[in-house]
Amino acid sequence: MPNDYRPDWDIYTCHIEDNPAIIGLDLDLRRFAPLNNKPFAVHISVYLNDPRPDGFPKGTEFEILGEIEDHLVQQLELTLHAHFAGRTISAGVRDFYFYTADPLLHDKFITDAMTRFPGYKYDYGVKEDKNWELYFDFLFPDIQEFQRIQNRKVLRTLKQHGDIPEKERHIDHWIFFSTEADREQYWKTIRSQRFTVEGWPLEKDSELPFGLQISRNDKTDEDSIDITVMYLWELAREMNARYDGWETVIVAQ
Repeated sequence: MPNDYRPDWDIYTCHIEDNPAIIGLDLDLRRFAPLNNKPFAVHISVYLNDPRPDGFPKGTEFEILGEIEDHLVQQLELTLHAHFAGRTISAGVRDFYFYTADPLLHDKFITDAMTRFPGYKYDYGVKEDKNWELYFDFLFPDIQEFQRIQNRKVLRTLKQHGDIPEKERHIDHWIFFSTEADREQYWKTIRSQRFTVEGWPLEKDSELPFGLQISRNDKTDEDSIDITVMYLWELAREMNARYDGWETVIVAQ
């Protein structure tokens, strides 16, 4: 992997074939994939013994699935030089997804890892996936969910520093446009929502050079942030603009 690769694992909820699902994946892979030297996708399906009615594992089985994951990752990284790309859980099945250069003997190596867990049924498969469609088209969240994931990352950082989400504070947002007219129209649309203009940044070499920095006092609980950010994000998308994120201060007392 390139030197600036940094594993960035996160999860989100969705549905797979009408069943509730949780998908976890390494988001930083998006910057480098597809990896030309790893064109084969290997998947392993492990069947839960005692799933909840919604298809998710109970607490004790969740811990065992974590152990299974650790052994599969360790085994396939060592033997196939595979890269662990993501996992799903839905309808009583935990699926693990890897990319490798050569899947030769993958069945043996998977079996070797799973012999530690004789109480679990499993199966596996491999397919050529030069464009990493499994990663981009199946595991990767849509652009709305991706923004929500970014929101949660910031909120986790705030929480780690003792932030009190129920307290309102100054929050800045940035949006970038292709024309000054679009920027002006955007501002006219949102100005009645108590936002204040903090600046008009300019990025001359960008396809969206005309920036708008706005602020408003808001809470930092997840619902409040998602409502505000997704409103600004959706409006920016409608105008072919780019919502470029938000930041705030920590309020710990």
